[in-house]
Amino acid sequence: MTQGTLPPRHTLSVKDAAALEPFYRAQRAHSPARTWRQLRERGAVPKPQEDPSLKFICDAFNTAYDSQLDYDKISSTDSDTPDNSVSETGSN
Repeated sequence: MTQGTLPPRHTLSVKDAAALEPFYRAQRAHSPARTWRQLRERGAVPKPQEDPSLKFICDAFNTAYDSQLDYDKISSTDSDTPDNSVSETGSN
């Protein structure tokens, strides 16, 4: 059996077949993707694009979890944290 293929269902136990069923369904033939025009005809509305910045993520987290993540503290470059990175010119 090659990587990425599923074993024939008749060779599996009931437990294994049940566990692999989502993968069999994922690999079945699907209908072609709908266009935005078709989706709008069915009532779909595009979601506004979200800002992928760390500040937006911190604000969204604070709103969702009633938390106090401080973006300015996280993003400051004047931290006292030592640089533990590995240099390319290591001693051998």
